[in-house]
Amino acid sequence: MKKTVSIIIVHWNTPKSLKSQLKILSQSKNFQIIVIDNASKESIGWVKKDFPSVELIVNKLNRGYAFACNQGVIKSEGRLLLFFNPDVEIEPDQLNEMIEYAEENHLDACSVKTTNSYQKPLPSWLSLLIEFTPMNRFIGVNIFSIKTLFGGCLLIKSEVLKSIGGWDERFFLWFEDSDLTLRLLKNNYKIGWINLAIKHSGGESFKKLDQQFKRDVFFHSMDVYAKKHFSFFGNIIVSLIKRKYTQRKLLPSLFDGISITVPNTKVELLSNFFENNKQVVSKSPYTSGVQWVVVTSSIVNSDIWDWRSRYPEVSFIPIEKNNGFASTVNIGFRVSTGKWVGTVNDDIILSRNSLNDILICTNQSVGSINPIILNREGSVESIGVKVLSKGKAEPIKVVKTEDDRILVNQPNRCLIVDATNAAAVVYFKEALNKIGLFDEKFGSYLEDIDLSIRLKRGGYKNVVSLKSKVIHIGQSSSKDLGLKKQFYDFRNWIYVIFKNWSLADIVFNFPSIFIERLRNISGLIKKCISL
Repeated sequence: MKKTVSIIIVHWNTPKSLKSQLKILSQSKNFQIIVIDNASKESIGWVKKDFPSVELIVNKLNRGYAFACNQGVIKSEGRLLLFFNPDVEIEPDQLNEMIEYAEENHLDACSVKTTNSYQKPLPSWLSLLIEFTPMNRFIGVNIFSIKTLFGGCLLIKSEVLKSIGGWDERFFLWFEDSDLTLRLLKNNYKIGWINLAIKHSGGESFKKLDQQFKRDVFFHSMDVYAKKHFSFFGNIIVSLIKRKYTQRKLLPSLFDGISITVPNTKVELLSNFFENNKQVVSKSPYTSGVQWVVVTSSIVNSDIWDWRSRYPEVSFIPIEKNNGFASTVNIGFRVSTGKWVGTVNDDIILSRNSLNDILICTNQSVGSINPIILNREGSVESIGVKVLSKGKAEPIKVVKTEDDRILVNQPNRCLIVDATNAAAVVYFKEALNKIGLFDEKFGSYLEDIDLSIRLKRGGYKNVVSLKSKVIHIGQSSSKDLGLKKQFYDFRNWIYVIFKNWSLADIVFNFPSIFIERLRNISGLIKKCISL
């Protein structure tokens, strides 16, 4: 029999609190209870033994709070969803009171005012400036009337949550409830708060963690929130606040494997990607080793649940607007928790061992790694990229040793190259923390060349694993750029040159640079005429 209310509890390293909470909640038979364990150190297998009616999901990778919440939504049956932290103490009668309050006041979502925490204002650049600077000595954040729903005890209609795409999985921890509150308000849903005398320990699972680790995660999430919701000026304010507490550009690594971002602009390409790579992207929600993140502008919020149900091990981040390859992939990189972060085009076919084979070249001096990229006929498309001083990049097709042996036939070799091809590449996360991510002003062309040059200048190597091979079906998205591709070719080479060439190099190579740019312009003119 389906329950009206589904309780979703995300757990991480607080087994005592979880057991205490389940003892209280199991007193009532009116709720469906779903527990998602986010790769805790200790097994919580006792849940099924002590509380057989509880549905348990045990993840081997911690993909974040928002991801786990959405896992619970997929399993839920209730018309109403209640999200709880294990460190919240609440009685079944209080839950019923909360439900009655929401229904009597026609609320689409509501949360509680806890006994030991203030109501957090809905973040703005001004509220954050006051909260995290000496301004808080003179002005309190209570001056802001719009408050954030408390995600640790939040009731919401299932249909409402699903209509706005669920919890945004680009947030690993913190600010996901603020983001949800803002999206509810923007979509004209009615929210509210109820006064209940519940106890909230507050951040119990994080109390034992290093203080800097907590700062890194918190201010990273603040930055993600700002990038999603704030203006250019607001982002400057947040970047200045963040700089005071952390220098990290990405999340700390939580596992030694790879996080792969798949940028997507067409539904049919994403369907083909999963079909072509079903041996690599496992359909088990409990697998470890690779974190998959799909950032897509082709799937609307209401349809994203079908994809999450079909591929429960994959993070899906729907975005309203495609701002180019660099921006899209950076969104995925920011939620990645692997030691290595990478991107694979949705028109790439991986072999079963492609990702494992690429890791034979990993060490602290390596910044990026390509596999050998083949075309659909099986011929070599690129073995890395050669960058010419005149401002041109040429794919390497064949590499031979001095005795004329072809290196591709020596699979244990790692070949150092000028640049790597972002059609399929992985980066050392700590190198990106030092060098930076893709430069988003490039849009969708040459951002990989720019990043490779910056990595090389920062003391890292760009290499190709000759053991790893993938098939590139071929520019399934970029071929639609048409005239824009010709324009990007011209404009972005100007960016690359002025960012990365020294003044002496520009002066010395100016004649060849000038001629190469004339060729770009000529190609642009011919394309215009052909249209």
